[in-house]
Amino acid sequence: MTTRSRLFLDLGLFGALLVAYNPSWTGLALHEWLCVAAITPLLVHVVVNWELTLRIAGRFVDHARHLPRLNLIVDSALFIAGVAVMVSGFMVSHAIAAALGIASAPSALWIAVHSFTADATIALLLVHFALHWRWISGVARRLARPATRSA
Repeated sequence: MTTRSRLFLDLGLFGALLVAYNPSWTGLALHEWLCVAAITPLLVHVVVNWELTLRIAGRFVDHARHLPRLNLIVDSALFIAGVAVMVSGFMVSHAIAAALGIASAPSALWIAVHSFTADATIALLLVHFALHWRWISGVARRLARPATRSA
């Protein structure tokens, strides 16, 4: 996957998750379907960055610098919060449950878990974004430069 594609995938995923964060912004049905649609690009992001994550994990054990160590901790927490918000999201679903023909009566516990993990996911996503800001801004600067032609 090219650097340009990775940047657009990551920024698109970041934007979609921010938009989907609050169901009152989009309506409940669009919120649920947008979150379901984000699963595939999220999995692509994890697969594309898997080797880097494994390298950082290996260096973590070998007394890595603080930033990669923090990055691994944030990424791990983001993964756990992301899975929890998805599972709890299916448990409190109305539109998706209706589309699948399932009667939905979410419990207060699942609603609380979904709310907490959604907040945690957005907070960790913002930290993840900040930790990768140098890469994001560097790629964006390279892409914004006019192409040089060789004579």
